[in-house]
Amino acid sequence: MPRVTAAHRERQRSRILRAAEECFARSGFQATSMDEVIAAAGMSSSTVYRYFPEGKRSLMRAVLVRRMEPLVERIKRLAESEELPDFEQSFIEALVLLNYERDDVDRDAARRGEVHKDVDDVGLSAWAPLAYHAWGELTRDPEMRVMVQENYHDIHSGLIRLCRNGQRGGTISSRLSPEQLASLIQSMSFGLIVEQLITGRADVESAAATLGHLLAPDRPGPEGD
Repeated sequence: MPRVTAAHRERQRSRILRAAEECFARSGFQATSMDEVIAAAGMSSSTVYRYFPEGKRSLMRAVLVRRMEPLVERIKRLAESEELPDFEQSFIEALVLLNYERDDVDRDAARRGEVHKDVDDVGLSAWAPLAYHAWGELTRDPEMRVMVQENYHDIHSGLIRLCRNGQRGGTISSRLSPEQLASLIQSMSFGLIVEQLITGRADVESAAATLGHLLAPDRPGPEGD
């Protein structure tokens, strides 16, 4: 019997997660059945349950981890870096990373910050439906609620560090505290998710430009003002 490699197992797991994600985004977590996920994955039920023995509930959590983990890692890496990022571009790249729909090789490149923006990338079409359905599960699934809360706080802490570093380096405004700026960035991100759901297109680039203006360091006025 041929040996099953770790790479093969990872490909199989990713295939199942992609199928589950498509089903959840289309129909929601509650309305999607395991039979639908199994059919979308094109695998036997025994194979799918081998990877996810708890069934749909564990798939839901794994789908969210697959989306959120690269973003959390990216923000942490930026916060720990001595090099100060371009906040406007980093905002776009973070949402592109969250919305990524390509294969795992490209996702790994994006996780490292090697994101190449194009017209189709700048939006939240893949992430917004999942986020919407996930929010509805937070009162039903305490474990998912804890996981989402931890992601939120990790991102918030990373943004605070980023903003503090930027203020110290003189690359962003000091009119607001790092904590206020972090809350502003996260609130803007949630607003874009709602915009995507309502209008079908989140204007990420305009939001990033607005954020760039808000974060721009204070300029001294003309002499004598």
